[in-house]
Amino acid sequence: MTPNQTEYLLRSLRILETIGRRGSFSAAATELGMTQPAISQQIAQLEGVLGLTLFRRIHRGVTPSDAGQVLHAVAADVLSRLQAAMQTIDARNTPKSLTVLTDYGFAANWLLPRLADFESRHPELDLCLLTTQARQMGGVADQADISILFGKKPEAAGGESLRLFAEEAYPICSPRYLAQMGALSTTADLARGRLLDLDSPAQHWFTWEDWFRLVGQSARPAARTKNSMLFGNYPLLLQAILQGQGIGLGWRPLIDDYLQSGQIVLAWPVPICSERGYFLTINPDKQNRAAAFKLWLLEQAQTSPFAPA
Repeated sequence: MTPNQTEYLLRSLRILETIGRRGSFSAAATELGMTQPAISQQIAQLEGVLGLTLFRRIHRGVTPSDAGQVLHAVAADVLSRLQAAMQTIDARNTPKSLTVLTDYGFAANWLLPRLADFESRHPELDLCLLTTQARQMGGVADQADISILFGKKPEAAGGESLRLFAEEAYPICSPRYLAQMGALSTTADLARGRLLDLDSPAQHWFTWEDWFRLVGQSARPAARTKNSMLFGNYPLLLQAILQGQGIGLGWRPLIDDYLQSGQIVLAWPVPICSERGYFLTINPDKQNRAAAFKLWLLEQAQTSPFAPA
C-alpha cells in the first residue's frame, strides 16, 4: 500500500467513525475541523469505491445502513487500537503517567464528563485513557494500570477488584418517541414499539429476550424482531435512542446524565438487575501510582445519582 493509499484509508476510517458516533455529517465536520461538503464528498467517494450505501439521511442527521454499522464498528476498533498503541508508547516514556482502560460507553457517558475534576486535583499525573469494545479487550487489558470493565467479577491476579456499579437496565426512549407511543402500562404496550438491540456477544449485556423473560413473558414477541435494529456498540445505540428511533435498554449509571437533563425518559420504571457490573481492577504492580485515582473514582461513584453497589 502506498503512502497516499494509507493516508486515504486512515482518513476514511476517521470520518466514518466520527459520523457514526455523532449521528450527522455537520457534527462530524465540526469535530474534525472540516466542512460538511468535504465530509459528504469523502463518504460519496468511499461508497463509490465499495459499491455500498453507508448512511441514510433522516431528520436532523444520518443513520448507518447495515453495511455502515458493520464498517463503523470496524473503524472504531481499528482507530481505538491505534490510539491505544500510541498512548501506551507515550505512557511508557512518561514517569508520572497513569493508564486507564474502559469501554466506549463508560468512557463517553460517565468517566469523561468527570475527568476534569481529577485533573484539577492531580495535575502531577498524566492520564492515558484507553477505550475499546468489550469483545476486543484481548491483551489490551495488560497495558493498563487501572481497568474499569463490565462483566462478572474478574480474577484480580494478586491485585484488587471492586464493583463500582451493579448491572441495572431500564427500557428508555426519547420524550418525543414516548409521546408518539402514548402510555406504556403493560409489556404488550412496550412491545408495540421499535426495539433497538445492542449486539451482545456471549450474553455480555442484557438483551431484550432477557428483559421479556425477567418481567414474566415467555419470550420476546416474534413480530417485534422484524422491526428492530442492531447496533455494534453502546454509544451508537444511545445516539439512536436520543434521535427518537425507538426503545432501547439503558444501563445506569451511563444514562443518569441524560435522565437528569430530560433528553431520555424511562419507558418502563422497573429495572432488571444482575450480579454483573462495572468492576475496578488495579494492576498489582501499580498500586501506589493508582491510589489517587482509585480514591477519586470511589468518591465519584458514591456521589453519583445512581446508588453504587
